[in-house]
Amino acid sequence: MTAKYIKQIVLGGFFIILPFKSILAQNLIPNPSFENIVEETRGHAYLDNIDDWFNANHTQPKTLYGTPDHLFINEKQPLKGIKDTFEPRTGKSVLGLISYMQRVKNYREYASVRFTHPLKKGEAYTFSAYIKNGNHVAFGSIATNGLGAYFSVHKIKQNLFEPLSVTPQFQIKEIFYTTEWTEVQFTFVAEDNYKYLTLGNFLDDTHTDLKYINYDVDPQCYVYIDDVSLVHVPKEKQEEVEEPEEVIVEEKVEEVKEEVIVAVVDTPKVEVPEKVIYEDRPTEVQSSIYITTYEVSLAIWDNKTVDGDIVSLFWNGEHIIEEYELTAKKKKLKIRYEPGKENVLILYAHNLGDDPPNTMAIQIKAGKKKRELSIRSTLGKSGAIRFKR
Repeated sequence: MTAKYIKQIVLGGFFIILPFKSILAQNLIPNPSFENIVEETRGHAYLDNIDDWFNANHTQPKTLYGTPDHLFINEKQPLKGIKDTFEPRTGKSVLGLISYMQRVKNYREYASVRFTHPLKKGEAYTFSAYIKNGNHVAFGSIATNGLGAYFSVHKIKQNLFEPLSVTPQFQIKEIFYTTEWTEVQFTFVAEDNYKYLTLGNFLDDTHTDLKYINYDVDPQCYVYIDDVSLVHVPKEKQEEVEEPEEVIVEEKVEEVKEEVIVAVVDTPKVEVPEKVIYEDRPTEVQSSIYITTYEVSLAIWDNKTVDGDIVSLFWNGEHIIEEYELTAKKKKLKIRYEPGKENVLILYAHNLGDDPPNTMAIQIKAGKKKRELSIRSTLGKSGAIRFKR
């Protein structure tokens, strides 16, 4: 994560933040509940029927491309099945998008909007939205992780239906599924004068975890979104943690030193453990794996251009491989799941090779479950995989 959070609580892999009571704050999202539309439909239309919001795919080619939707409750001309599938949280309209489709590999849909005013760099903002999943054949049978929010200075562009090659500032890390309207909310400090928000699943299929809710010939993960909000948090309401005054720290240190001088006579010197190398960089969990066994077999290799990537791997804070140069040949390893621990595999990059970033392919086998994915690391951030049981 690149943004600075304020009073953050992690819940279900997504960043749920204690909301500030800012009732009079201006919502910077135009048409936040999607009620301003071009025309009333029989229930289902494309996103361009909603004012202010637009498809990240601007070209709309004749071939298959990402098409987020406008879902509308029309009592006069009901479209059979649509009304039974969902009810808007407020009003008659919602935004709908596919975050995963089994039939088409790496198919994604993204909805974007321009703020009424650009965000101010260094200022705090609270984002919130209500989401729920489609649970009928036509609008979903799968639950996934990956739904996120990406803030940008410029419009983002999708060429066809591919996952956007950007890293969202905020993302649901765990599989999310609910048929009830659920609020997701977080507070952050803007790192640039952002003008646009884009919503969708920014993970490719390899990094998207799945859970089948219903089984159908054309399953997909469909997400409804309603009542989107982005408000500025006044400085006086930001509860940032401040460092203690220097004079207080000095007084405490002096008191401790006096006690130590008296107490440590003839006491063996306590060695402070050395800091592990990966702790110098932030770690980004890029995938979560659910396993049913304690013993896990790994194979690592460079499945792209072999360009001299040198890596170290850490399992639950311990080295399992040190300064290893990836090749096209798979190197096999074994790890053991440890109950009561976070169980995270961290990839630390010692260089970027000839083709940055440092990317490692990994095959994970736990019992009958087998999966292949990749981890990316840079000289500023380490990638990681979280194992759960």
